[in-house]
Amino acid sequence: MKHYFLTFFVLLVFSAVNAQTDSLQQYTGKYIFPEGSPVTEIGVVLENGLLTATSAMGNSELKNTDTKDVFEVVAYGGIATFKRSAEGKVNGVQIQVQDVNMEGTKTEGLAYAELKVMLPVLRLRN
Repeated sequence: MKHYFLTFFVLLVFSAVNAQTDSLQQYTGKYIFPEGSPVTEIGVVLENGLLTATSAMGNSELKNTDTKDVFEVVAYGGIATFKRSAEGKVNGVQIQVQDVNMEGTKTEGLAYAELKVMLPVLRLRN
């Protein structure tokens, strides 16, 4: 009986971790910001279960909050709020860090695999 319970528990935990990773995947992609913004683009990648924003200015984990589509920008003490289309698809992001408030549009410019390759390169810049 204990064996069945342990197997069930392991499967339940594994399923929960996979569901969380799948739900975070919807935020990944390339976001473009208007001219004059502190950064022109960011990439959002999912690596080892962590959502990370990468840009020329640096990288930061995007940590879940209790509010759907709202994440803490850990390294900069800010907030990232993802925007959705009428169909419910993530199509933009608003980032607020101190007195900087900028909105970007999600593009289809880089595939997830390309962004994942960029992450180690961008980390070396810091």
